[in-house]
Amino acid sequence: MKYFLRSIVSTLLFLLLFSSANAQSVKANEYIKNGQFAEAIAILEKVCDKSNPIYDDLTNLGYCYIMVHEYQKAESTYVRILDHSKAEEVQHFYYGEVLRINGKYEEAKEQYRMYAKAFPADYKTEQRLRSCDSIPVWENNKSNAIINDFPEVNSSSEELWPWPAGNAYYFTSTNKQLLEKCDGTTTFLDPQLSFVYKNNGGNITYIPMKSKDSISTTAYVPRYGIEVRIVKKIKVTPAGEEMDASRIEIKMNSDWEIFRPKGVDPFSTISHPCLANNGTRMYFVSDMPGGKGGTDLYYSDYKSGSWTEAVSLGDNINTSGNEMFPYVSDNDDFLYFASDGHPGYGNLDIFCSMYKGGQWLKPANMKKPFNSIGNDFNLVFSDFYKGYLVSNRWPESKGTYDIFSFRIPQDTIIPPDTTKPFVYKADNHPLYVFYETESSKISESHIMMLDSIADLLKKYNYLSISITANADIRGPETLNDELIECRETSVSQYMQNKGVSASQIQLGGGSISETRELEGLEYHVQIGYVQTADANEWYAKTLGNAYTVQNTAKKNGYAYYVGNGSLEEMKKLQGEINAKYSMGAFLIVTYRGVLLEDTWYAPNRRAEFRLSN
Repeated sequence: MKYFLRSIVSTLLFLLLFSSANAQSVKANEYIKNGQFAEAIAILEKVCDKSNPIYDDLTNLGYCYIMVHEYQKAESTYVRILDHSKAEEVQHFYYGEVLRINGKYEEAKEQYRMYAKAFPADYKTEQRLRSCDSIPVWENNKSNAIINDFPEVNSSSEELWPWPAGNAYYFTSTNKQLLEKCDGTTTFLDPQLSFVYKNNGGNITYIPMKSKDSISTTAYVPRYGIEVRIVKKIKVTPAGEEMDASRIEIKMNSDWEIFRPKGVDPFSTISHPCLANNGTRMYFVSDMPGGKGGTDLYYSDYKSGSWTEAVSLGDNINTSGNEMFPYVSDNDDFLYFASDGHPGYGNLDIFCSMYKGGQWLKPANMKKPFNSIGNDFNLVFSDFYKGYLVSNRWPESKGTYDIFSFRIPQDTIIPPDTTKPFVYKADNHPLYVFYETESSKISESHIMMLDSIADLLKKYNYLSISITANADIRGPETLNDELIECRETSVSQYMQNKGVSASQIQLGGGSISETRELEGLEYHVQIGYVQTADANEWYAKTLGNAYTVQNTAKKNGYAYYVGNGSLEEMKKLQGEINAKYSMGAFLIVTYRGVLLEDTWYAPNRRAEFRLSN
């Protein structure tokens, strides 16, 4: 009888302990479902702190460590997972992922190969193996791009689809607090509802998207004067609010029309639009039948009032994975896109391909800092050297996805590339050397750029440079003709002195110029000049902290200025400042951060040159 009572007590204790452990596991699962990974870890670490933990608890713990970027703890947890009696073959892949993140590439490859034996048809294995071989090479050849976030925009909500608009950019966000701050309203409660905004130097405004239907606008990407957007129609049902699948819409004759290429079935997803070729071609993403797998990149042309059949971008671009977020350069010669099917650092990486010989060449990974172990995508250019991208990189990202800006130092001409190098957006994008009045002497401020180009021409002898020169209108014709010839010759001779072959240099003649606005010139409003570089705060207070004050070297001192934009924009700002503050402000112009002392005529006194293949 005593033995029987002891047995009952033991059984009850076991059931109580099991019930308690099970309740803890259920609570941890609730935390995971809500994205509260740190809270789940606090529970799972306790229930897994024994010799034979429940298998699901152990795998959940490994997942949570990954989600909070505790990769060393995740690595040790996956060792335990694979030692567990219920270990599954798929865990070799996740263990390989953690090892790759921790820089243990050979060990990671071993895990991927073990996974491949169990799942030979999974394309990710070959992609990950190639990544493990590529990343150490990339680490020794990183891009020198500079990445910054936008604290005035990014939040714990989703910020997506930055799209350039002059000196500003459009973007979408699910942040309801931002909507209220910008005096926008909505009667819908769905947390995934997104809205369009415009960020102009930190001044954020809400852009209503008018439509006959109730819609959530996930992207607004106008180009060439044509409005394009991605929307989801909102339905109110007894169960709550529901959103239809995404669709691309184009504004034609004041009405929004659905974009769907000829022959594409209505059940296929079509998204991620990018207009090109002056608005007559649409690049997009689709999962339509006949693709390589996942989502692929296509284009369709607008002819005779309709969109032609979709054309795949080909096997160099599309993979068994997902290709997304295409962006084509202004000259239709470079394609930037995101993919998880090409070798990369982690999930979605950003890649670049060049159009040559009637096809898109094999793409190059843009490497760090464009890419990270997170998702990196939606790269767009706002001008020759600057642009935006979206990422959930850690620790910089505030929420699910944030917007970042990038700037490529202006002595960098080629993009990151692991295959054949090529000129970065060279065609039809001139670079300049500016001269003093009646001079053809090259200033020290241009030497770094010229040296960079000379090195490039020497390294890749299939490149060439074409040079033209200009003079301003003030001198007599004979003097100007002589200056034009001397300015051309000065750049050509500098290149040859650096070892560039004369056969790579083409002289194109020159002319008299009256142009004040050139691509790459930046106009500002100068508000003061002192000999020290620490007066920004004083000038900012003088202007009531209404403007961001910067400075640039000027002779033996520093010019303090506000604004950055076109000549007309800065004329307007100049008038505004003089009217409000009586500052005696005037216009100045810079090129590649170098002040041109003579704002009126300096842009005309130049040699300009273009690189080409």
